[in-house]
This record gives sequence, structure tokens and C-alpha cells, in this order.
Amino acid sequence: MVDVNEVVHVWSRAGHGTPDDRLGRYAQALTADRPVGPYRALDDAQEDQAILALYRVDRPQATIADLHQMPPLALSSYHQMLHDLAREGLGPMRDSRPFPIGGLR
Repeated sequence: MVDVNEVVHVWSRAGHGTPDDRLGRYAQALTADRPVGPYRALDDAQEDQAILALYRVDRPQATIADLHQMPPLALSSYHQMLHDLAREGLGPMRDSRPFPIGGLR
């Protein structure tokens, strides 16, 4: 498993202009429900949940329905964060359970 600091380091090396403290909040959100470890492809629902975890740093009350109403370009930075991890051979750990969404719709 990779800790929050390593996730931030990966994103910083990838050239994100985002300050490390903010990247840390994204990393904490991403790793809160699933650890980050060796890359495994996510299915669409799992990828949506990972994107939602990142998006909620900026919009804490966001739901999957909100995410699906967003234009793809508005979510591109969150997708890029997952791609940057994948380029390093990392990603949210996949398992058979759906990502928990904290009771939010």
C-alpha cells in the first residue's frame, strides 16, 4: 500500500500546479475508503466512485448523480490525477465491494 505522502509525491512529479497541501487533501479523500496500491483496472462504477472521492474535496455534498451531470471537461483534472497514478503503476485498490459513499445519494 502507498501512503498519502507518496500519492502527493507522484502527483507533484507529474507536474500538477496544485500546492502539496491541496494535493494532500485529494490524496486523503482518495485513500479514505480504499488504499492505493498496485494498479488494477477499475470498472466504470469503481472509477466513478474514485472520481467522486476526489470531486468531493471541492464539492463535499456531491453525489454520483451530480457527477454524471457534469461535462467531461469539468472532471478532466480528476481523471488526470488517476491517470498520473496509473502511469506510476498505482491506483485505488479494487475489490468486489462497491466504494462506500457515506450514505449520500
